[in-house]
Amino acid sequence: MIKLVNVSKYYNSNNVIALGLRKVNLELHVNEFVAIVGESGSGKTTLLNVISGIDTFEDGEIYLNGEETSYFSVVDMENYRKKYIAFVFQNYNLIDSYTVLQNVEAPLILSGFPKDKVRARALEIITRVGLEKHIHHRATKLSGGQKQRVVIARALAKDCPIIAADEPTGNLDSVSARQILELLHEISKDKLVIIVTHDFEQVKEFATRKIRVFDGEIVEDQELKKVNKQNLPVIPDEEKRIKFTEFIKMALRNLFSVPKKTFLMIIVFSFFAFFVALMYGTFNVNMNDISYNYNYYFQNTSISRTIVRKTDKSVFSQADLDQLSELGNVQTVIPFDYFLDRSISLYANDDPNNPYNNTYLSGLFLPASVIENESILVAGRMPAAEDEIVIAITGDRLDTPEDYLNHEFVDESSMYSEASDIQSYTIVGIVDANLIYMDITNTWSGAYIILSDLQFSDMAQSSYFSYVSSTNFVGEDTSSNPVTYTGNLGGYSIKIDNTLPNDLLVMPYYFYEMTCESSTYCEATGSFTLADYYVERTLENITIRYGTYNLQETDSLGYITLNQATFDKFVYDDVYQVSVIANTDLNVKDLVKDIGSIDKTILTSKFKVFYPFDSDTGDDFTGLVLMLLSIGKIALLTITVLGSTLITYVIFKAIINTKLHDYAIFRTIGANQKMIKYFIYLENIFVALLSFTLFLAVTIFLKTQSRVGGLVYSLQSYSIADYFGFFVILTIMSLIISRKYCSRIFTESVNRVLKAE
Repeated sequence: MIKLVNVSKYYNSNNVIALGLRKVNLELHVNEFVAIVGESGSGKTTLLNVISGIDTFEDGEIYLNGEETSYFSVVDMENYRKKYIAFVFQNYNLIDSYTVLQNVEAPLILSGFPKDKVRARALEIITRVGLEKHIHHRATKLSGGQKQRVVIARALAKDCPIIAADEPTGNLDSVSARQILELLHEISKDKLVIIVTHDFEQVKEFATRKIRVFDGEIVEDQELKKVNKQNLPVIPDEEKRIKFTEFIKMALRNLFSVPKKTFLMIIVFSFFAFFVALMYGTFNVNMNDISYNYNYYFQNTSISRTIVRKTDKSVFSQADLDQLSELGNVQTVIPFDYFLDRSISLYANDDPNNPYNNTYLSGLFLPASVIENESILVAGRMPAAEDEIVIAITGDRLDTPEDYLNHEFVDESSMYSEASDIQSYTIVGIVDANLIYMDITNTWSGAYIILSDLQFSDMAQSSYFSYVSSTNFVGEDTSSNPVTYTGNLGGYSIKIDNTLPNDLLVMPYYFYEMTCESSTYCEATGSFTLADYYVERTLENITIRYGTYNLQETDSLGYITLNQATFDKFVYDDVYQVSVIANTDLNVKDLVKDIGSIDKTILTSKFKVFYPFDSDTGDDFTGLVLMLLSIGKIALLTITVLGSTLITYVIFKAIINTKLHDYAIFRTIGANQKMIKYFIYLENIFVALLSFTLFLAVTIFLKTQSRVGGLVYSLQSYSIADYFGFFVILTIMSLIISRKYCSRIFTESVNRVLKAE
């Protein structure tokens, strides 16, 4: 039983108090079909809304099976609506973006109905109201009568003891109206049906009780038919748990049922996400600039190695190199030190027919200058020719130098080249890696490959393309057709052939990055731009020859072939970064500190130092300055994220507000605040995920187009960990937006939101 005792309702609009209900006393029971009638504005709808819990009351008391409801919280009232009330509205209040089936399934899912039975139950109810031919039609495509049938089907799916119907036939023709009333009458046999209508004659045949309202008061309460009045069933508060996967499915359904709004949200979020990404990338570059300097990571992290560059990123002069060499405990200073982190794999050439059964070595390059003198060699001598090497090994391998000494080893990367192009080395000496303070554990097969200083320098320069971040060629072919290439040539080795003319690059025959219409080969002449971490240069009148098969012997697999003069145009002798190798493994941090103290001023020093063995920069004051700079950059990134979040929220709020009506409908069919919050959070997280996917695709493309100092150059700094970190930032942004929106979404009552529509 529902009992109203002296219930009054007031509305406050622009500081004007309006009466909605005045001291209403009423009792309602199951099995009644109650018709509430009255003139427009008499308060009949207000009475229904107060009874059904979608509006509040100010005075009096409403009892639910003898229990007072005036103390009900918002959560309690939601629970009351969920358990006891099913709504049938005049303006339908269907979720327009849903199909008929989805509208009927929604209350079943929200009520915790068994997942495997939801679809069957929904189809059964839809068939009962005669809409089985329209299950996949969206609500917007239905007629008024069909919409009202969907509303009734939804009410049946909710299976509550009270049906609250507000002018359910107000927008229907007489035939459709009678069909709807017959449906309501049929389901009233074990429920309390309360129907608000302005036309009592229309419902007279079905009503068991007539209540007339005038100026907010009940002026007539007439029992038309005798029924077996019963109390409302006592429904326990035990809530069926809904699986999280169901929330995910409904959140995705909510997004993809309104694709235009979702697409707009993704575009907005992606725009500000990309802005944050540029700031995050710049932050990464600056942080790496403080520490990692050039490569962003190092393979050779031996205790004796320190990476140095000039704070202003200028070129090292010979005086600078001498200044470093003269410090105590310095064994050698190595220009082009990025070559120290390049690995090589070698196979013994004992059995050319089956090289993989032979001795295998893999390691990193070193120049001979890391060896203090020849006397520390375990066996052999120092390298003297281009094809001679010394290997640094440890452990049991040192006991059997004959396995390596004077053996020829082939560079694996050239094993499938033509015979004339295969690169091989003869091991002429062996040294204990511990005696040159090189950590052997970070090499694949426990070896360092030591070249003569001249050979190391030549190979470092010839490997220049491996450290170029991007290359770009713009030119025309012999038929004046435009030819372009954007990419990276780091995957190709360099071969010098002085029989070729100047300014010509002969590409490998499998160079497919540029298309060639000719059946033999193509040539294109134009400008070639290269960019590395420090320098961007453009070379004019460069010719690229490419085709589909070998033109001559110089077109070898895996090589870019050019003459020495052309090669010299591409590389440069300027040194921007060096490695300082200590002649000890003791107190290397003191050497690091000494380097950081050279020509030190109050705010900075001449050299910027990174010690890969230990990320401590050594100089305490410089470390403090760098820490403060790091804090500043983090603060700037935080401000950028928060600012972008705020702007995104303002735009999102306008978009999400258009879905406020749908959320209110969800609240009438059984969703509480917690569920609505789940929807909002999940929808925004999915938007963030889709935006991140879009960002990822765009970034991968733009990274190939970026130039040093360009707008998107900072994206070059992104690693897998950085992408993950950025995704976390986007997720946090979406959570902040969701939380801020949820904090205000429930300030309006369901009734006011529905009226606003």
